[in-house]
Amino acid sequence: MVSKKVISDVISQYSLGGEIEKVKWQITDDELYISFKNGSKTIAGEIKHPGNLGLKKGTYGIYDTSKLTKCLNILDGELLIEAKIVNDTPSILNIADTNYEIRFNLASAGAIEDTDVNKIKTPEEESASFDITDEFITRFVKSKNALSDIEKFTIETREGFSGDELVFTIGTELRGSTIEFTMDATVSKPFKPLPFSAESFKEILKANKSYESGKLTIYNEGFIVINFDFENKTTTKYFIIRLQDVN
Repeated sequence: MVSKKVISDVISQYSLGGEIEKVKWQITDDELYISFKNGSKTIAGEIKHPGNLGLKKGTYGIYDTSKLTKCLNILDGELLIEAKIVNDTPSILNIADTNYEIRFNLASAGAIEDTDVNKIKTPEEESASFDITDEFITRFVKSKNALSDIEKFTIETREGFSGDELVFTIGTELRGSTIEFTMDATVSKPFKPLPFSAESFKEILKANKSYESGKLTIYNEGFIVINFDFENKTTTKYFIIRLQDVN
């Protein structure tokens, strides 16, 4: 048996509000591993979850995560999950609670593109970093929700009263309203505004809001790396690549 919340949390951490649909669940005897990227290849990441969800070792091809999420939404509490194996390959996920039993068809692993996050090379020297807090998550999510039609936000350094600080700006002046707030950070290399997807960033923060610890690192070449650790020993990691223009 496995809690519905455990499965739902893992799905939220990679699907990012429906942005990422096709992934492989790599199940070993003691871990669920998922690597992923979005269609524009501006977001990539990985999840390591201790335990195998009660499933046998293998590669489980999830081609339509949104459909799986909708099926899970009708279930509650503790779930019984098992797979039908054909020729040593998982072919169907059977998931049941006390009221419903779902049969979810799995895709061939070959139909889903591999994502190897180990091949992502970040610069050797970081430009700035800070520990993620509940306050930061709340401030960013509220700002993005207030400007729901805004697609981009920028991060830059600015000299504050007690040294360099990070400035987060949702929106651009050329496109109307903006919301700006600052965060204390360790800054080693000041940098000009770097643009990123506001919606994707918001979904990452929301999906990991039950974190135990988190760190955000920025590279002025145009990378953000976010690491979250959880009480249940799950870890998530995200690589975010800058968008092409600030405006």
